[in-house]
Amino acid sequence: MKNNRANWWNEAKSFLMLNDPIMKKIILKYNEGSLESRGKPFNALCRTIIGQQISVKAAASIWNKFECGIKNIKPENIIKCEDSILRQFGLSQKKVEYLNHLSNFIINNPLAINSWKKMDDQTVIKELCKIKGIGPWSAEMFLMFVFLRKDILPLGDLGLRRAVGTNYLKKYDPTYEEVEKVAEKWKPYRTAATWYLWRSIDPIPVEY
Repeated sequence: MKNNRANWWNEAKSFLMLNDPIMKKIILKYNEGSLESRGKPFNALCRTIIGQQISVKAAASIWNKFECGIKNIKPENIIKCEDSILRQFGLSQKKVEYLNHLSNFIINNPLAINSWKKMDDQTVIKELCKIKGIGPWSAEMFLMFVFLRKDILPLGDLGLRRAVGTNYLKKYDPTYEEVEKVAEKWKPYRTAATWYLWRSIDPIPVEY
């Protein structure tokens, strides 16, 4: 069985525990599990679009219906599927449009995913944001959960800001600048720090 775990994970844990006493307590409390790759990039992008602006539970339910309905998730199969069928899975019309746009993009740019693998983080985010329906947060989740990039700090993620506020600043919703300042000590492993902070407010490992 293929191991999809980030190969830098243990190094990241050691680094974070050495450099941040608060993070050390969080890691020791939620020591089980690790960041694992979502696998197929196209599937992951579809799942990210489906999960936008809804609860994790609702996203999982819709994804399961989508996965069962499409069966073999490929751009061509999504394009062939009637919008009305996609809507029956629980998708909004806007998300149906986004999925069709993504599918057309991948069909017309078959080398895009491989080219992203060779780019630095900010360039990948810039390229992904050119696709209708993919914004900075979605691009950052893709980098974290598909490419397993180790230094992603998704400032637009409310869960991360809430966790930083609770654990470090004793406030509910700190500013981006406040979170960035706290996160300085986590470089170059801000992805791992984010993952553990998510767990500090929800013990079930996050998957996007």
